[in-house]
Amino acid sequence: GDENGAERLDGLRAVRRRIERLTGNASRAVVTFLSGGPQSAASLAAARRNDESVLRRGATVRTIGPDAVRRDPATLEYARWLTGQGGEFRTSASLPPAMVLVDSAVALVSIDPADTREGALCLTRPGVVASLGALFECVWDAATPLGADRAADRAGLSEQERELLLLIAQGHTDESAAAQLFVSPRTSRRMMASIMERLGARSRFEAGVKAARHGWL
Repeated sequence: GDENGAERLDGLRAVRRRIERLTGNASRAVVTFLSGGPQSAASLAAARRNDESVLRRGATVRTIGPDAVRRDPATLEYARWLTGQGGEFRTSASLPPAMVLVDSAVALVSIDPADTREGALCLTRPGVVASLGALFECVWDAATPLGADRAADRAGLSEQERELLLLIAQGHTDESAAAQLFVSPRTSRRMMASIMERLGARSRFEAGVKAARHGWL
């Protein structure tokens, strides 16, 4: 039962039915930890149906998968389809167990993280759901957007990275530069670290000098 805000759903079929029902009524947002590596054809087909239904109603869809999905053609095709439909997809080197969170009100988490076939717990306690939502946002901020590895132009920087370097050169802090770019300070710092690594720079000032020498600015 769900009298304590937790209902057990046994088996994948029960989980998929509940996800379909929840996403069919989602009005604001659906966020997902797509844990476990490459997904089965059945799981990807179900995800497409559910995501399409959510996006059609104007709600948002954000999904985080493991970095390994970038090497799996089927899962990567789904991720590109999602972003093409207006959803968002990012990847991370490590992820919490699989989870689906709907409208910041209901969360489904795996009973056994090592075997999703066991089923899931459907959680509705506000405190628990809010904590899971906060966890998702933390992982999302640190995750890499799909296509980021292909986003750099011929000059070696993406447009967002170029804007970041220019803002830093103008004296902006991480926080103010992030606000200008509409990203989190953590994302801004991660982008800057990536730029410095690619340039072999030991400081932000050196990164600006080397970027200018390369004709990146």
